[in-house]
Amino acid sequence: MANKVNNNSDKNNNETFTVAGYTFTSKEAADEARKEMNAIRYVSSKTDRKDPKQIYILYNTMLDKELFKTPVGLDYLKELQQYLYINQEIPNEKIRPIPINSELQEMLSDSREMTKARGTIRNLTRQRDRYKDKFIKMIIVNVALVIIIAAMAVIMMTSSNPTIIDYENKLQDKYSGWEEELSSREAIIKEKENQLNMK
Repeated sequence: MANKVNNNSDKNNNETFTVAGYTFTSKEAADEARKEMNAIRYVSSKTDRKDPKQIYILYNTMLDKELFKTPVGLDYLKELQQYLYINQEIPNEKIRPIPINSELQEMLSDSREMTKARGTIRNLTRQRDRYKDKFIKMIIVNVALVIIIAAMAVIMMTSSNPTIIDYENKLQDKYSGWEEELSSREAIIKEKENQLNMK
């Protein structure tokens, strides 16, 4: 039976019809597939599947009359063909190939292209999701680093422990203190020398 399906991914909301696992974009094609499905049911009920000769005659009759034009009917022909290939009673070289008209061939190639496109879209979506996850992780790491650097800066500014600049200032103060002490001692030594020279 055909089920109506709304294709939500299409902006135009084109109506599609499903028959025997195939999706058709037109009601006419879906009706044709439905007719073929009913014919297959009828023929299957009247055919002895255990008689290869009967299947062979049925297969050739269907090919001659070009009864099937949709994928639904072609699947049935392919099933019969496979049955005949497997069976020993009918030589394989007598089994005719299934002709495919240009319209069906075009539809099948479009279907293959759509399948390829879906696969490409699926791969691109996976890659996008992977990169999105990496991007989010990198943002989290960067934010954490900024917070750590800001915390270190705050600690440095508010800390009572001497920093490198404080050490430099303290060393300069110490050296200047030593210099003054040395100058004053030098002055004392010179004064004492002067006093000794005077005696």
